[in-house]
Amino acid sequence: MDGLLIVSFGLLQIADGAITYIGLHCSEIDEANPLASFCFETFGLGTSIATMKLLGLAFLAFVFIRRHRIRSAWVTGTLSGVVAAYCWVVAQNLSLVLAT
Repeated sequence: MDGLLIVSFGLLQIADGAITYIGLHCSEIDEANPLASFCFETFGLGTSIATMKLLGLAFLAFVFIRRHRIRSAWVTGTLSGVVAAYCWVVAQNLSLVLAT
């Protein structure tokens, strides 16, 4: 179960990165996260998104590899909550991009 949640979160990370890039590059949408906005202005949109998502995916790879050692109902519950919340974030970003 944890493996499926980790893979789902990784796919959501990739979807969020792609939707964020399209939304910020092709429309008048502004980034709501001030740290991400600073990175976009300092290092460029594509570089910043790719770096942030690669760091997130590297952390997920670590959790995926170690998932058998950290078996706990708390881990599964936390991953479930994070995946559900990120589904909402990606859906909201997609709706903003499609509305413009």
